Amino acid sequence: MARFAPQYNPHKVTAQIRAIIDFTFWIVFSLSILPFVCKWCEQNSEMKEVLSILNIISILLFFVLEIIVDFILFPQSEQKRRDDFIDNSFGSKFSPANSVEYYDNEELQQGLYKTSTNLFQNSFFTYSLIKELTLSKIIFPSIVLVAVFVFAFFGFEKTPISVTILQVLFSANVLGNLIKHLILLNKLAAIQDGWVSIFQNENFKSDTNKYHASIYRYWLQYEALLSRIQPNIPEKVFKSKNALLTEEWIKIKTKYQIQ
Repeated sequence: MARFAPQYNPHKVTAQIRAIIDFTFWIVFSLSILPFVCKWCEQNSEMKEVLSILNIISILLFFVLEIIVDFILFPQSEQKRRDDFIDNSFGSKFSPANSVEYYDNEELQQGLYKTSTNLFQNSFFTYSLIKELTLSKIIFPSIVLVAVFVFAFFGFEKTPISVTILQVLFSANVLGNLIKHLILLNKLAAIQDGWVSIFQNENFKSDTNKYHASIYRYWLQYEALLSRIQPNIPEKVFKSKNALLTEEWIKIKTKYQIQ
């Protein structure tokens, strides 16, 4: 079971900032609907001006934090993860602080076979955790979608707030995140199936180089996927499932005679 990985702290900081981003998103949403639910705010010119200024500040903050996460923090943490992965798989020393019990394959000799096993484990863990989050990712967009249908039933003209609700539904933070999550889930399932197919070959360990093209193919697919769609797995979810997934991974190793 993982005790330390060099990407833990950067991922933790990224998660904290993402929480601020989500909070800022809902501030923008609240400020947008406030004039609809509070007639006094709509009629008071000074209050409208204050709300507009706060809204602009919130939007700018949201935009800046998104840039920091997407183009600075996440790439840095992923670089640390990749360096540690290569060190563990090939015995290099790219990372100044390597992971401790992050990979459960220390009995394997470093090389392409161990690399494949580590990739199989990474795919299994990431896919399992993303699948665990799927229900929670679906619930909120579904509620918003129901609200849109309700407002549509009564008529958008009679319920001006419905336009704002519709904007929220089709924003990157609601429907966009759900679509990306489902794409990630589907792609990870395909990559994991690919590793299962490779490890089913009885001569895979003895003749690993024979399968090098497939190994690099699934490796690149996995890394390219994570570079396009951030998994955003909450730390509490990872910690709660880590021990169970480790046990399941040991069973997978036994099933496919990974030793």
